Amino acid sequence: MSTMPLATVAQPTLADAVDESLADALAGREAACLWCGGHAVVLAADIWSGAVKVACSECGSELSGIVPRHLREVPR
Repeated sequence: MSTMPLATVAQPTLADAVDESLADALAGREAACLWCGGHAVVLAADIWSGAVKVACSECGSELSGIVPRHLREVPR
């Protein structure tokens, strides 16, 4: 008999939060700064490669990366 619970809740990681924030910015939705919660401004976005660079207008932090393909695809 296993002591593992039948249903476990997956805890989101920092990497998941970064991917979702960058995906929001790439899609044109309002992105919040991961560090202070302020409004993030998109500096550059390439829809073909998924590369995004955002900067926070309040704390000045910058975040850049490539949005994973599964977050760029439109569900059918």
